[in-house]
Amino acid sequence: MFKSAQARYAAYAAERCGYAFRSLDGEDGYLFEVRDGARVAAFATGAGTPYALNDARAASIARDKAFCAEVLRGAGVPVVPGKVFFITKRWAEMRSPGREPEDAQAFAEAADYPLFCKPISASSGQFAEVVTGPPHFADYMARVAQDHFAILVQPYFRAAAEYRVFVMNGQALFSYRKTPPCVIGDGESTLRALIERQGASFASMVEQDLDAIVPRGEGRTLAGAANRALGGGSDLFRDGAPAPLAALALAAAKAIDLQLAGVDIFDVRGDQAELMVIEVNSNPMIATLEDRNRWDLIERIWRANFDAALR
Repeated sequence: MFKSAQARYAAYAAERCGYAFRSLDGEDGYLFEVRDGARVAAFATGAGTPYALNDARAASIARDKAFCAEVLRGAGVPVVPGKVFFITKRWAEMRSPGREPEDAQAFAEAADYPLFCKPISASSGQFAEVVTGPPHFADYMARVAQDHFAILVQPYFRAAAEYRVFVMNGQALFSYRKTPPCVIGDGESTLRALIERQGASFASMVEQDLDAIVPRGEGRTLAGAANRALGGGSDLFRDGAPAPLAALALAAAKAIDLQLAGVDIFDVRGDQAELMVIEVNSNPMIATLEDRNRWDLIERIWRANFDAALR
């Protein structure tokens, strides 16, 4: 009933709690309030974050992927390595030299490919792409610079599995394995057309001919970000998390000082013996719970969020 998924979840939980819910921007629901008698709290979604469980200091560290990685590394949490480069000259006077666009291109000329690049402050997998060579890297910087000012450049890991562990109040609440997006051929469309039709990024493809016709019924897995917003899926959903994944996710959330987080983890070999944190999300979407009809967990998350906000 609202364009904002979080408004739908909050409205559901508010009704279960006996609280009053009111959207403050009509049918959009990106700004809403919840009342418990005399107590009232407003929540912003979209570009904002509705989670009162996290303070602004911790959330701002998590929101910057490079800052987040440094804090994790300093706390001894294994994290995917990377380098930060600024892709515009804006605010260059406010930072030390060595990470400007020309430095990024010089790095790209000598780098081992493929690389995985993403803006330091994007969400939902936006511009999270596999980059295959220096010309591709230059094109990537030019495209991303229209919306962002800095990127994180990482080696491209072909890990056996990728997991999301949702942490709340010192507990691994639920987890699942993330599955990459896939397109199915129709015997007429090119791989490029199929990918664009699905809304994924063709730049995430590695060593595949984008202009080849994909035979009818034949699938193509898209390398790169496995975000739900890009067509990715999930399996092995469970309450809690396997012990190694839970331990790493809790350590990552504690290092950033987040009470609520979605922690993305690479399982390098597939046996959960070698794990690395990809990133820590302080504003995780929980649409996977709606997909699986787990309204009990949606209610539990929002009850905790109401408790944090209604003071």
